[in-house]
Amino acid sequence: MKSDKKIQQDVTEALQWEPILNATAIGVAVTDGVVTLSGHVDQYIKKRTAESVAKRVKNVKAVAVNISVEISSKDNSNDTEIGQAVVEAFRWNSLIPQDNIKVKVENGYITLEGCVEWQYQKQEAYKTVKPVLGVKEVYNLISVKPAISKALVKDQIKKAMARNADIKSDKIAIDISGRKVTLKGTAGSWQERTLIENAAWCSPGVTTVIDEIEVR
Repeated sequence: MKSDKKIQQDVTEALQWEPILNATAIGVAVTDGVVTLSGHVDQYIKKRTAESVAKRVKNVKAVAVNISVEISSKDNSNDTEIGQAVVEAFRWNSLIPQDNIKVKVENGYITLEGCVEWQYQKQEAYKTVKPVLGVKEVYNLISVKPAISKALVKDQIKKAMARNADIKSDKIAIDISGRKVTLKGTAGSWQERTLIENAAWCSPGVTTVIDEIEVR
């Protein structure tokens, strides 16, 4: 096990090897294997990079980050500009479902909210925001809610239709994308069409139903 002094030396050297950091602006203190980083940087991504570098050093038990983000006057964008930059960054990243994410900017502090289907989408949104000029802190409150099982939902809808004596049609195609269900085919009446649509709405996890059933 390395001593605190050795860990401090290793963290300091690791910070010096990180090209985007000015290691002289970052203080490193170590107590019982717990590293405390202090000082200031001019970009949020540099703060998080310093944290990541320290965590990678062997025998580091924990990292406390007391680094402040101090943006120079020439780079100090207003909240509107920051928000626009974030939205534009999302637009150029095909991995981010931007329609599912809401962005709040207040005094350079960004809050990400919404719901995505995969953890990598949440992480990608955070990674995309970090380098934006003017950002002081990012709070990633995006929740991850996996997409519903296509096979399971289809089965549930078909069983619901079969249980209803007023539904006669067996010519309904059920297409599922994420949490959206699209119904196609033919029904014998408007009432039957409505009953089929209601059966789709009753399936757990469905948030949108597109009814393209024709009445004949």
